[in-house]
Amino acid sequence: MNYALGSLLVITAAIAVPSAAQTATDADCSTSAAAATGYSPGQSSGPDGGRVAGAAKGAAAGAAVGAVQNNQYGTGSGALKDANREDKAKNGAAAGVMVAGSQNRQQRRSDRGSQDAWQQSYDACVAQKGAPK
Repeated sequence: MNYALGSLLVITAAIAVPSAAQTATDADCSTSAAAATGYSPGQSSGPDGGRVAGAAKGAAAGAAVGAVQNNQYGTGSGALKDANREDKAKNGAAAGVMVAGSQNRQQRRSDRGSQDAWQQSYDACVAQKGAPK
């Protein structure tokens, strides 16, 4: 019985020690990669409301352009001026959404590049320490 219990303790220690060492290596390499690249896994770069903000800015700019144009041509009726201002606001909002969408795509591409750089740095650190991934 004593022999079996002693063997069990040795086996348990043999399993637990490499696991703890690997966890420390993972944490060290993760921290090192984050410091080297400025990227930390788990940071969400999800929707930030950029398209809505772009639409609002575009609509405001379009409405301002419509108001200026309406002041230039004072002979039109009020309904015609309102329709022109509304049309300009819609066009501005559409342009704002497109610009913000383009900026969002560029940001996602940049994030993917940072993520790839982090992974390469992490892999190099793990390989250098000789620990399995």
